[in-house]
Amino acid sequence: MRPTVIKYSIVIFVLLLFASGMASVLHIDAIEKEIQLFDAERFKSVQCTDEELSLFLDIAFNRKEQRIRKWESDIRVEIKNISELDSEAIAEVDSVIAILRPLILPLNIDRVDEGGNVYVYRGVDRAEPSRKPSRLFGVNGLAKINECTPLSREIRYAHIYDAKQAHTQTLMHEFEHVLGLEHPFRIYDYYLTIARSVIPQDYTAYGTWLQFQGMPYYISPQEKTAIRLLYSSGIRSGLKKEVLLEGLGMN
Repeated sequence: MRPTVIKYSIVIFVLLLFASGMASVLHIDAIEKEIQLFDAERFKSVQCTDEELSLFLDIAFNRKEQRIRKWESDIRVEIKNISELDSEAIAEVDSVIAILRPLILPLNIDRVDEGGNVYVYRGVDRAEPSRKPSRLFGVNGLAKINECTPLSREIRYAHIYDAKQAHTQTLMHEFEHVLGLEHPFRIYDYYLTIARSVIPQDYTAYGTWLQFQGMPYYISPQEKTAIRLLYSSGIRSGLKKEVLLEGLGMN
């Protein structure tokens, strides 16, 4: 092959590589702009108090990037070790699903026998699907969701584990994580199921903490509203907190 041909071939290859890279960057930028289109009116259609909005702003954005993470498609819950469980343990999963279902409309959440995108392991002492198997030492439950990519921050699959001694509130707590909620950063004077891992909460709530801790499937009214806000059609997975605050006139 002549040197001139080789030279031009290299130039063409470099130009094609550059063009491909630019197209990829522009594609990512276009997706990002679409994600940041916050529909404030639709969001406001979910009735909430200032207290509930404040909680939403605290627990609905991931800590690393301060962005929304949520499901954009229906949730299919599959109990992976169902053959090892009694009917009560299975019914507890169904009860949690029934409580959460109306909170994430128009999406649906159901239990399926196979083809799930949320795998539940009940009464276990080890979380298997990780590079280093995690023993549930000192914790009653664990939730894992898929990592983000430059093109998508939506939650597409998840794993839930609870230990043999876990209460139904632990199961609810882990499902809240799977829906996209974080532990609260602030301290509250009312009981939060999503804060079970970071108790003690506000000292003024500590006297009633044991009362609420023992309630099966308990989830506070404020948390329910926070989930409704999270699953409002006015926001998409990946929305930045600063964009939402600006859209609400809170910056």
